[in-house]
Amino acid sequence: MSLPLIVLAAAASFTCENPSHHDGDNVRCSNLGGAMRLQGIDAPEMPGACRPGRRCVDGDPFAARDQLRRLTRGKTLQCVQEDTDTYGRAIVNCTAGTVNISCAMIASGLAEPRYAALDCNDQAAEPVAPQSLAQRAPEPQQAPMPGPVPDPVPERVIVPADTPAPALLVIPGPGMTFLLMLGLALINAVTWAMFALDKRRAVAGRSRERIAETKLLGWALVGGTPAAWYAMKQLRHKSSKDSFKQSLLLISGLQFGAVIGLLWWQFSA
Repeated sequence: MSLPLIVLAAAASFTCENPSHHDGDNVRCSNLGGAMRLQGIDAPEMPGACRPGRRCVDGDPFAARDQLRRLTRGKTLQCVQEDTDTYGRAIVNCTAGTVNISCAMIASGLAEPRYAALDCNDQAAEPVAPQSLAQRAPEPQQAPMPGPVPDPVPERVIVPADTPAPALLVIPGPGMTFLLMLGLALINAVTWAMFALDKRRAVAGRSRERIAETKLLGWALVGGTPAAWYAMKQLRHKSSKDSFKQSLLLISGLQFGAVIGLLWWQFSA
């Protein structure tokens, strides 16, 4: 290598301390800012990270990330920036001692060579990821020991840290709360007006123009219960009719129970 190339390579090299990884081809350094991509490899994307139309590597993204962590845990990496990708991230070639990290990931079978050529012929030996049970050689069968058969161990399910918890009940924001309160206010205003109009017609003896009780109870059912009870007390309308009061009481109980049930469901989970 000529002297100018040696000087350029030295200027672009740096150390990466306390490396951490989001996936199997990404590296962050505690002494530097921003994420970097390892040169020449492509690892499986984390759930939801594969953009539509892009060819993403098949495989277990968590196994690839964990293998990369094993290769770099407790080590200071020596890296050289080779290029910059379309997202502005540095593309780096890193080694831990004599082990080239990109080559070790390819050798583990958890990443594929892609985007750039790598010289892995002189790669030092490095333990690869442990084989799965399906890949291990069968072991000699041993005679079962007498005693109770233990319960099977449930399969471990790995959930990404950024996966949101399912919402049981969506609590509306300030804007939606205002609209709900405005709607309830309008319903109660209409309910009060219906009771007042029916009272006036009853006093005037206009029985044919009276408002049906089912309509009054219907307005109470959709949210006008407070106005219905207040109108019964203030206007003294329907207050002496037991069948109407019992129906309104049943509606009020159902609404109150529904509110209590939703609140319990939300806050007890």
